[in-house]
Amino acid sequence: MTAQPLPTTWVYYCECYVNERRLGTYDAHSPREALRWVRISLMMIAMTLDEEPYREARAWLDHGQPAAARELEEGKRHTLTLKQRTTAATWTVSPIACPPAHQARA
Repeated sequence: MTAQPLPTTWVYYCECYVNERRLGTYDAHSPREALRWVRISLMMIAMTLDEEPYREARAWLDHGQPAAARELEEGKRHTLTLKQRTTAATWTVSPIACPPAHQARA
């Protein structure tokens, strides 16, 4: 009997930086959960943004998430950066492949 390899599991490490200072992190278990974290933290600051970065935020919220989800499902990192005057806010979601859990041998 040949043992089937276990599927690789993924964790999605989320970070938010403002001017290179980390404001928060989150470990998600799916692309959807990771993007929800980005969406919620982005929405908390969106109303304080100037017009142009606000438009960029709205565009990502309204149309950018499907492409972000595809990137994450393909194992690619997704980054969103908004700039306002001298401030840059960056959200990054990095997929991390986790080896399958060790199985006890019978």
